[in-house]
Amino acid sequence: MFVKSYIAHNTFRDSVYLMRLSNTVRGFDGVEEAEVIIGTDHNKKFLRSGGLWTDEIEKEAGANDLIIAVRAENEEKADKAIQDALDELNKSVERDNLQGDFIPRTFETALQNFSGANLALLSIPGRYVKREADKILDSGLHLMIFSDNVTLEDEVELKKKALEKDLLVMGPDCGTAIINGTPLAFANEIKQGKIGVVAAAGTGLQEVSSLIGTLGEGISQGIGTGGRDIKDEVGGITMIQGLKALINDDNTEVIVVVSKPPDSTVTEKVLKEAKESKKPVVINFLGGKLDQVSDAGCEPAATLKEAAYKAVNLARGKSAASDESEMKVDRAMLAEEKDKLKNGQKYLRALYSGGTLAYETMILLNGKVSPVYTNLSFKNAEALEDVYKSKAHTVIDFGEDEFTQGRLHPMIDPSLRNSRIVEEAKDPETAVIMLDLVLGYNAHPDPAGSALEAIKEAREAAEKDGRKISFVTTVCGTDEDIQNRSEQVDKLKKEGIIVLPSNADAAAFVAALLAD
Repeated sequence: MFVKSYIAHNTFRDSVYLMRLSNTVRGFDGVEEAEVIIGTDHNKKFLRSGGLWTDEIEKEAGANDLIIAVRAENEEKADKAIQDALDELNKSVERDNLQGDFIPRTFETALQNFSGANLALLSIPGRYVKREADKILDSGLHLMIFSDNVTLEDEVELKKKALEKDLLVMGPDCGTAIINGTPLAFANEIKQGKIGVVAAAGTGLQEVSSLIGTLGEGISQGIGTGGRDIKDEVGGITMIQGLKALINDDNTEVIVVVSKPPDSTVTEKVLKEAKESKKPVVINFLGGKLDQVSDAGCEPAATLKEAAYKAVNLARGKSAASDESEMKVDRAMLAEEKDKLKNGQKYLRALYSGGTLAYETMILLNGKVSPVYTNLSFKNAEALEDVYKSKAHTVIDFGEDEFTQGRLHPMIDPSLRNSRIVEEAKDPETAVIMLDLVLGYNAHPDPAGSALEAIKEAREAAEKDGRKISFVTTVCGTDEDIQNRSEQVDKLKKEGIIVLPSNADAAAFVAALLAD
């Protein structure tokens, strides 16, 4: 195999386009692997780990440059692949220049053409967010900030400004919301109903709302806050606003709050507000103190699954408690999977696209398997020194900044995680590979199909050494999503993949399988 690279200096393309172009180049004759990617330090580390490294990249590629890296059968095919990629880049510029449809280039132009709008969504580099967000708030619109890399100081200033104007700022780094039945960013197709959710957790909101939808109920509003909203510095501004909005919303009968445990002063504010609600409030502070929630007169939930089930029961006029919300491990399935493993196979490799789901798994594994290494901030786990190399039991969130700078989020482009699936299977100590597949708007059109391609290659790698690996998955979404949850689940099960009904169920199963 021959590796060749090309550096296009001071060249930028958006990550969606680069994903498509990378996939196109991988399909060229004689090409084994290819990436078209921005030259950030993290992306260069990814190229090195993926066998796409050259001296040219080492010496010349910078963060403002575009890298085309190709591994092909020979030099001639590598050269042709790079030239064809460059031709495609030039064609895209020509198509942009010939674009006939009207595309507003500024917020002001967009507002003129959508005069009835009352909410704007920002997805731009973080350093420009404050400037554009100020314009949006001054124009009287609510705001959802999908962008990350916004300073904490800017977030506080924007949220205080919005509060004064009686407007809502969801974010920064807010990945999911459902407003008046309209899914925004990463969200699922859920019918409108009487359960309102406010969440400082994107995939937490997705998991809870999808389970509610699967159980036959609907969502009135799904308000995202951004993960830093629950810090003392921000003061839970959006979470409090969201709670108040749901309390005063005639279409909301039950409220669910989802987040990691807020900082102490924010916890007090949230529980005080929830306690004053005449509507039932279910609170899932992932890993938080359940009795603290109970003392505030609210329904505590230890898992995202329990939060969804309790909310559905309350919406139906029943007691919140339900045996159905408990994690039940199939003992026959457990025994079957244990029999597959050889003595040397003892470790979990959990490869997540959803950060909240990864965090919930860390909580459910705590005290059951050890040591656990992760790239998440988790007090009872070890920090992973190199995110590209697992150690012992490992839980990785591929949505963290080190993987997404200059790349698409893994819910959109799972190629980086797929490569990792194959690498983990080559480790003779790997027993279980655990995956979340997240459906919905803007997500990959067929995450199960994409994962199965990698799983097939991973199985072949393991079987060469006479090993079998347990693949445990969960699918977050609904049958109404464009990917159709039932079809995704069937596709996985037909290939012998274990699919469990919620992330909590999957984590409980793996904990039982690998318990110390």
